[in-house]
Amino acid sequence: METISRLKLAAKARSCKVGDRDRERAGMKKEVDGSCRKVRAGTGMSTAPEAARAGREAARAALAVLCEEPPALVMVFTTPRYNLAELLAGIRSVTGSAILIGATGSGQIVMGSLMGFGEGVGVLALTAGEYRFGIASAANICGDLDRAGQEIARASLAAAGPTPYAAVMLLADCLAGDLQELVKGIYRITGPKVPLVGGAAGDELKFLKTFVFHNDTVIENGAVALWIGSGKPLRVITRHGFEPIGIPMLVTRVEGTEIIEIGGRPAALAYEEQLGLTPGELSSERFWDTSILHPLGILQHDGASVIRVARAKTGDGRLKINGCVPPAGSGVQVMSGNADTLLDILEEVAGAALGVDSDAAALLVFSCAARKVIFGDRASEEARRLQAAAGQIPVFGLYCCGEFARSVGVSGAHNATLTALAL
Repeated sequence: METISRLKLAAKARSCKVGDRDRERAGMKKEVDGSCRKVRAGTGMSTAPEAARAGREAARAALAVLCEEPPALVMVFTTPRYNLAELLAGIRSVTGSAILIGATGSGQIVMGSLMGFGEGVGVLALTAGEYRFGIASAANICGDLDRAGQEIARASLAAAGPTPYAAVMLLADCLAGDLQELVKGIYRITGPKVPLVGGAAGDELKFLKTFVFHNDTVIENGAVALWIGSGKPLRVITRHGFEPIGIPMLVTRVEGTEIIEIGGRPAALAYEEQLGLTPGELSSERFWDTSILHPLGILQHDGASVIRVARAKTGDGRLKINGCVPPAGSGVQVMSGNADTLLDILEEVAGAALGVDSDAAALLVFSCAARKVIFGDRASEEARRLQAAAGQIPVFGLYCCGEFARSVGVSGAHNATLTALAL
């Protein structure tokens, strides 16, 4: 890996010289009026077993692309198997006081490479350019997600300052409860014009402990928000690749993160009937293997569907939803998808996200761990195809346990979905 890093550093040094000449040709106006040089982005990764060493290696590789410009933002996605405090200390020994946001997950996407379970850390470093960043976090949010969302949105906006346009990146503990409540709290502050992107932290599908990062702090049972202020519009792109196969049904009773009744009947019974199964034919042991390919889609006013995956069913016929339950009164349909349909959206997502900004320096992606499970031995194909679609622009992302994307309306918590933002 060290040999590969040295070769990459040599290539990056040459690219820096070319970039410096380009900036000289760009003229003096941008330098005078403060509208900034073009944003630079660099990525690095390490599989070193020692946390501090892995952090340093990944951070150094990411900063090497910045041509000695200081980073304004550092993103960190990693396995939960490291000593996370030591990992962040190693990264910040290289990146200094730049804002750092990150999370544990179920795999990382770094420049066309898939880092699977236990395979290390990925780092993205970004210069400020015209962006203004503000960060805020909250711990112990379970039971008060709406208030926590309001607080971190308000504080991150205050830290970034006002700009003509903005977006919010949200990372949160996937075990904190109904994460739509967190989205709702953020919406109370942002209103409809500020898009949302991000994901729920994971722990390689163990569902025991997940963590988010705010600068040098590791937070459990919490959330962190990054306010991205911009002089130009920012757009979040969201696709999933599932198609409806069932008839529309009404959710009539929910509790916590469980659907109790659909159409006044036990939720599992109504769900199984849509799949052509007799009641009880789908055992609890076989449930996940079926439900991951046949999630529920919450019907939206524009004809789209927000995906909810039932993780398990109970003995009395309830459906346990991962992270965010469809509220009572929602219209839902059973959906169907497979590896091909879920992979076929990749080029559309990358093209639409990068088409918004011809000067984008990086493509940030948040994909679902359930998608990776569906891909099976084709899991690395998602990272490769996204990078191929992005060309020379680095793609950096996380496999989450729930994705955030609120472009229209209040609904913004998803399952089994891919969402992207170009910066």
